Amino acid sequence: MLDFIIKVLFLALTIAFLGAWGIVKEQKKSKELIDKIYAKMQNKITQGLEKSGQLSMKEIESLILNTKASLFWSKEHVKITNAKTAAKIVIEKMLREGIIEEDFSNNRKIYILK
Repeated sequence: MLDFIIKVLFLALTIAFLGAWGIVKEQKKSKELIDKIYAKMQNKITQGLEKSGQLSMKEIESLILNTKASLFWSKEHVKITNAKTAAKIVIEKMLREGIIEEDFSNNRKIYILK
């Protein structure tokens, strides 16, 4: 009888733990999606800068347009449809982190790798 009670308690604890873990994952899903798409955009910009040496804002916008990100355990995904706004956010973040720097050439603002 005691063995049965211990097994039931263990099962209840397992179910409670898995339920709590699922709730936490669901709450963090949107932040994880945003972090993942920012990382993908940074990779695309960095690769573009490595190839060409410099990029303008328009070139960066065309690079990151239609970038997609999803989590393997979720059906939801995000896609960049407004490249102008996304490019500004990612460029500011990359400038703060010291990955790229701004340069003015021919009255044009360009971005280069540090």
